Amino acid sequence: MNRPSQLTKLIWDFYRENQKELRQLKILGKCKVFRSWRVLHIRCFSEDVAEGVLSNRDLLVEPVAQLRLANKIKISLKKRAIATFPVNSDKLFA
Repeated sequence: MNRPSQLTKLIWDFYRENQKELRQLKILGKCKVFRSWRVLHIRCFSEDVAEGVLSNRDLLVEPVAQLRLANKIKISLKKRAIATFPVNSDKLFA
């Protein structure tokens, strides 16, 4: 398995004080995480991993919004998009 990306580590660092949520997001280590055009791409290579990432969707939105990493999160399974959702940073900073 490849080393986690810097973006993955950044999201994990956001939850370093909350071990329960950090454990839930460790599944990102099995995905390819990268950014382009203000979209955070999470490419999963198995259905189980993709489902695990989707089930932790709410945990992904907060650090991405607060760190202003992207405007959208796109989750894909073997290069086929299975979910895309917005990151509304305005709601968190109001």
